[in-house]
Amino acid sequence: MTIVVNIKRIWEVYSAVRALGGRATSRRIAEILGVSERTVQRYLKILLENEYVEAIRVGMRIYYRVVKPLTEEEAKRLVVRGGRADAPVYQLARSINDIIKEGGFHADLIGAAKIHLLVPTHSRITHDVDVIVAREHTSMLVASLKYGLGLIPEKSGGVHADHRFRHPVEDIKINVIIDGFKEEGVVVWNLAPILRRGGGLTLEHAVIAKLTRRSFDERTDAYDVAVSLPHLNIDRFIGIYMGLRKENPTLATRVPRHLELVGQYVLREYTGVDLEIISRSLQKVKERIEYMEKSRRT
Repeated sequence: MTIVVNIKRIWEVYSAVRALGGRATSRRIAEILGVSERTVQRYLKILLENEYVEAIRVGMRIYYRVVKPLTEEEAKRLVVRGGRADAPVYQLARSINDIIKEGGFHADLIGAAKIHLLVPTHSRITHDVDVIVAREHTSMLVASLKYGLGLIPEKSGGVHADHRFRHPVEDIKINVIIDGFKEEGVVVWNLAPILRRGGGLTLEHAVIAKLTRRSFDERTDAYDVAVSLPHLNIDRFIGIYMGLRKENPTLATRVPRHLELVGQYVLREYTGVDLEIISRSLQKVKERIEYMEKSRRT
């Protein structure tokens, strides 16, 4: 059964634990809040699973105390996820995102991690976190990942990454890509100007990045695109696509071709209302691309 998480209630339970300073029991919290002890225990379970509080047994009693701060944004995330802890790879992605924002780096997440943070229904687990960074901020970001998050540098950046890290415990790779996407060592889509303007990369950038992959996967990449389609700003998507069309026409030609593969994936994997919504969104994107291409030729 799915638990409906109330942001006001989870915040109240967390605040009561903090206020009671290590002497919080579920009964005492229930008395303070004027709710049932069962309700309190339900929200304590969520806070425990996500490691915001810990339980301490003293004799026959269990006390709770705060072990890390819960912000309003983090409380909202718990509500969106129905109280479930996110996968380690996406917890790490959020930490990297926080470091980028705190450091003011000209950098941003891209790929599945970016899509996951922006699309509530995205559930595919990846094992990579991709980051694009402008050249001038690379050394500072690399140092922050190494010393701030304790990530371990790999000897080789790999085929597509300029720097690669691994998580010390989890099976997670972190790819740091300088300026933009590369093929055969040459930048084929330069995203550094966008990062320097401070606006960051959008869901539309992440989806187009998927659609321009030479090794587009008809299952994993197609899923990432499909689940994103209802959330796209189509005008923004087309604007980014046309900009890429000018910068690298060859790369842009992959987008319509891979959208056809996404359509085939959607027909295989979705039914009912989900199929209708995603198919309608896909058709709108394809029609706008066709219209823009015809306009260019006339």
